Amino acid sequence: MDPTSAITSEYDAIVVGGGHNGLVAAFYLARAGLSVLVVEQRDVVGGALATEEIVPGYRSNAVSNSCHNLEPRVLADMDLTGFGLRFASPDPSSFMAFPDGRRFVAANSRTEMRAELADLAPGDVDGYFETLQVMSDLAQKLDVSFYEAPPSFAELANRVEGDADRALFNRLMFGSATEFLAERIQSEEARSLLGMVAISGNYLGPSTPGSAYMLFHRPLYRGSSAVRGGERFHTLGTSKIAPIGGMAEIARAMAASARAAGATILESAPVQRIEVKDGRATGITLVDGREISAPTVLSAANPKLTLTQLVEHDSIEPDLLHRVRNIKMDGTSFKLMIALDGVPVFASARSASENEALLQCGFRTGTTISAMDRGYHQALQGRWSEEPIIWGLVPSSIDPTLAPEGHHVMSLTVFHAPLALAGSTWEVEKDRFAQHIIRHLDEVYIPGLANQVVGYKAKSPEDLQSEFGLLGAHVSHGDITAEHMFDARPAAGLAGYRTPVAGLYLGSVGTWPGNYVSGVPGHNAAHRILADIADAESFAAAAGAQ
Repeated sequence: MDPTSAITSEYDAIVVGGGHNGLVAAFYLARAGLSVLVVEQRDVVGGALATEEIVPGYRSNAVSNSCHNLEPRVLADMDLTGFGLRFASPDPSSFMAFPDGRRFVAANSRTEMRAELADLAPGDVDGYFETLQVMSDLAQKLDVSFYEAPPSFAELANRVEGDADRALFNRLMFGSATEFLAERIQSEEARSLLGMVAISGNYLGPSTPGSAYMLFHRPLYRGSSAVRGGERFHTLGTSKIAPIGGMAEIARAMAASARAAGATILESAPVQRIEVKDGRATGITLVDGREISAPTVLSAANPKLTLTQLVEHDSIEPDLLHRVRNIKMDGTSFKLMIALDGVPVFASARSASENEALLQCGFRTGTTISAMDRGYHQALQGRWSEEPIIWGLVPSSIDPTLAPEGHHVMSLTVFHAPLALAGSTWEVEKDRFAQHIIRHLDEVYIPGLANQVVGYKAKSPEDLQSEFGLLGAHVSHGDITAEHMFDARPAAGLAGYRTPVAGLYLGSVGTWPGNYVSGVPGHNAAHRILADIADAESFAAAAGAQ
């Protein structure tokens, strides 16, 4: 049966974009009894949660590698395990390799982490944990819930009491990661463990003002009274769970859950325009000309794209439209998937058994703070980084079905790679950069890797933008810095998921709280819609009773 035959011309709510946040929002809206349609431009839902074939017989994660932020509340409500989602739980879950052969394994206990730090940077064990503790303590005092509309920055600042906490707050909000880490950590190696986390996904270097906030974002979540309890100290920001079958399995389970709740999903259906009449959203028009009506439209696409390309400009007040147009949307990610005909061997592995354990970890190529800054400045000049920062995974070590027996696939997210190159194009540079990355790993971190390569597939920033709708190739729909968080995410005047257009809401990772593959923005936006509908019904009932 043609899947489009079940599509009607009118719904209670339309969700634009079938990425993970769109699917999460559709589930909650449908569960509440609304008729819901999800429209997705690609021929498969999931957005950045994609698994692709590299060469025949080898599959890997095409964009996102990790689901370490997948919200437990969403996982439980959608019953994703009931819809077949399965996870592996590697222990240890991550490690960082240094060019001189040393490594830091992020064990899943504080005691083991202390032992690793004592081996890597013996004078920095206490300073490392003090750095994490001061952030955790401040986060608990601020008590910011990620399940609600964010506090204003002014309200947040007013929660800070005492000069010491105010100085720390200012440093984390406005300062650089380099300066903050140097307060308590002396060695370059220990600083780089956290310095790498500070720039993940953001187009900046660790010495850029504002980079310290990224260090604070996860403690801020863990310190909220809404989730408080259990482990709250940093590892390397890598997942302790990995989906069997690749990241696309999360999207598949989410889509199945949303459909079971009553939502309809239409793929290969790019949106031409969100229709607005008399200041209210009235539905959408697809690129193929079909018009579908709904009094509520939730865009899970990039907020900047939504308000500058999908909505008529006269629907948005000029000053707000100016702010939206000026949201920084510069991505810096390059994706490389590699098919291997053998087992990768890390130079930092101390034995064959340890290498086997490290294969199941998310791995990071360690570098210095200054090298991270150099990579950022090279990107500003329109060049890809010669000392690439690599966040990698060997997913076939956890799920052997992704490659032939005895073979492997490697999935790499690489920084810094600017969308706009100086004096060249990504059509020319994509393979050059991919081969540079393979050589770099072979020469420094994984000797023999180059000889194991069966084939590879690279996705340049241009590919990420064109294939996945990632405006500016930014996977987070905008930097996660204090400038773009709280009541300024996605822009001042747009916090709380509502827009000035009645019935039009925003619910992508570009809204509060960001959080990568968490589903929290979709959860929050859906609940905002349901609360507004309930308020309107209560008002109408009260008016009718008078």
